[in-house]
Amino acid sequence: MKKKAIKVSSDYLFKMFENESIEDVFVASDNIRDIARFDKIGNGNILNFPFHANEVIMLMCVDGRLRVKLDTKDLTLEKNAALVILPDKILEVTEMTPDFRLICFIMKVNFWDKKDSFSEIMALQQHFFNEGSMQLPENIIEETLTVYRLIKEKIAEKGLFSRQIIQLYINVLFYNVCALLQQRNVLKRVEKLPTKDYVFEQFIQLVKRHCKQQHEIGFYADKLHLTSKYLSALIRAASGKTAAQWIREHLIVEARTLLKSGRMSVQQVSNELNFYDPSHFGVFFKKYTGCSPRAYQKM
Repeated sequence: MKKKAIKVSSDYLFKMFENESIEDVFVASDNIRDIARFDKIGNGNILNFPFHANEVIMLMCVDGRLRVKLDTKDLTLEKNAALVILPDKILEVTEMTPDFRLICFIMKVNFWDKKDSFSEIMALQQHFFNEGSMQLPENIIEETLTVYRLIKEKIAEKGLFSRQIIQLYINVLFYNVCALLQQRNVLKRVEKLPTKDYVFEQFIQLVKRHCKQQHEIGFYADKLHLTSKYLSALIRAASGKTAAQWIREHLIVEARTLLKSGRMSVQQVSNELNFYDPSHFGVFFKKYTGCSPRAYQKM
C-alpha cells in the first residue's frame, strides 16, 4: 500500500526548526534527517514527490550520501560537497544513506535587508549554480563549520543585531562558493566548450523557460537557428537522449509539481501546460508515469 504523499510548506519547515531559526526567515540546522523522516517515513519514501524550493537553501554534506533530483537533473551530495538551491527550483530527495549528516541553511527572500546588495549579487551569480553540487576544498569546509558554529551561537543568543550579524556570516559562505564557481567558469571558457555541448546547454535553458507552452522541437530549433533534424542530432550526441525526451521529462516534472501543489484541478493543470484538453493530458501523463493525473493527486 502506497503512503500518502505529504506536502512540505515553508511554514512547516520553519515550524519544524523553530528552535534553530531567527525571526522566521532563517534556519541553521544539522537535524535535517528529522524533516526527511517526519511521521516515520521509510527510507524508500523520503520526500518522494517534487516540490518548489521557494527559499535559498544551502546544504553541505558532512558524512554519508544524499541523492536528489533538481529540476530533471540527478545529483549526488557526498562528504565535503555543497549544494546551493535557488528559489523556483524543483527539488526531490530520492535517497539518504544511514550515515548521512549535513548542515543546512534555509533563507527566505526577505532574510536580507532590502538595502543589502547581496540579493542582487546572487541574481548575477545564478548561472554559476546550474551544475548543482560541487566538492569543496578542506580550508573552505573548515571555515564553513566554524561559521556554522558562530551562527548557532547567535541564534541561541537572539540578541541585538543577531540577524544582521548572521547575514554577514552567510555572505562569507556564499562569496566563497561564488569565487570557486567563477574560477571553474573561467577554466571552462579557456577549454572552449564543444559546439554540441554549448547547443545542449542553450536548449535545456530554453526548455526550462518554455516547456509549459511549447512541446514541439521545432520551436526550440527556430530559437537556436537550427533545423529540427540537426538540433535532434546534436542533443542526442551531447546527452544520449533525444530532444523530445528532454522536453517530455521537463513537462512531466512540471505536471507532477502542479498536481501535488494542491492549488489546481486536473483541468487547470492541463490548461497551464497547454494541452488540447484534459483527456489528452491524461493520456500523456499516464503513458509516462503509469497512473492518471487524478490518481497521482490522491497518492
